[in-house]
Amino acid sequence: MRSIFYSAYFALCVLAAICALPFVGSSQSFSLPIPDRPGKEWLRITTAQDSTTDVGVSTLVLEPNGLFRATFRISLSKSEDAAEKPGAKYKVRLLTLEFDPTKPAYRIFETTLLDSSDKVVYASGPISSGTWRPFVRTSQTYNTYYSTALNLPPLGLWKITSSSNSQPSSSGDGPSSVAATMDRFQIGRITSCSRPSYESAPMTRDDLAKLTGLSKNAFQLSDEKVNVVKIRCDSANITSETHILILKSVDRAILLSGGDVYALEK
Repeated sequence: MRSIFYSAYFALCVLAAICALPFVGSSQSFSLPIPDRPGKEWLRITTAQDSTTDVGVSTLVLEPNGLFRATFRISLSKSEDAAEKPGAKYKVRLLTLEFDPTKPAYRIFETTLLDSSDKVVYASGPISSGTWRPFVRTSQTYNTYYSTALNLPPLGLWKITSSSNSQPSSSGDGPSSVAATMDRFQIGRITSCSRPSYESAPMTRDDLAKLTGLSKNAFQLSDEKVNVVKIRCDSANITSETHILILKSVDRAILLSGGDVYALEK
């Protein structure tokens, strides 16, 4: 009797798991819940005697002109005087750096200082006209910041866990991975371009429908807009193709490409 109960319970669990997957009957009829972009999470990148440095894992912003920026947190072991605001002391510096990979160079985009109680004592606000500073061999700190930012999501290698891919590869299997770097975007061996253009942008249900060709009722948005990454490929064999990547968390995402849907994991 107990074995029958467990068999029935297992069957119900499998059925629930299948029902939870996004259904794709055609390019116009599937329901895909899209959550909000996750909050900031910090990852330790360096530890010194009197300070630690973390990167905001969800802070990468990709700009349409090829620039990108990320936020770093430098935490001091004890408070120091704030050069930006005489008389004030700070213990944490939130530093947003903007990078230009073509030079390569960096500039300070925004600075926020917090005291020992996490209270803001200084905030520069966004600075879009800061001075570009080239990377040099002696600037190991900023080279580390740069290489770290290049591996933040949505960049990097993703594993495809499931898909609605209607055009499997010649081997009979669909693509197994997605590679997104500043100089390459590739879905398995089917779609690739050597110079992708990335852009972080908020999009509405209508915007997503227009770019993907899907019905606007297919997107179950909790808010009017959702933050996505638009990936545009212009190459010899791919002309003006746009892919949409939606982060569900720092290690999970959904990719909309060519009428197909891919579930991704890091």
